[in-house]
Amino acid sequence: MARSSGLLVLVAALAALCMLQSAFVPSSKPQVSNEAATLAAAGAVLATPEAAHARLPEEFVIFAPIVDVLPILPVFFFLLAFLWQAAVGFR
Repeated sequence: MARSSGLLVLVAALAALCMLQSAFVPSSKPQVSNEAATLAAAGAVLATPEAAHARLPEEFVIFAPIVDVLPILPVFFFLLAFLWQAAVGFR
């Protein structure tokens, strides 16, 4: 039973992939050249450090230490989920 179920899932995935390819219509716009895409990517990489060093408005400068810690909070929640599952025996 498990073998036929796996085969059925594989056939369904292949059928979905075939339908997905025919679901999108190619655009009539001319394609962006590879050179323009490379320049856009390089510009984005060069602009990223500027965004990371943005300053808070003057009235919110007192909250700067809290703002510095906020990006790491989702990682702590992710680790907390593993700790919780370990406590309940990974049910």
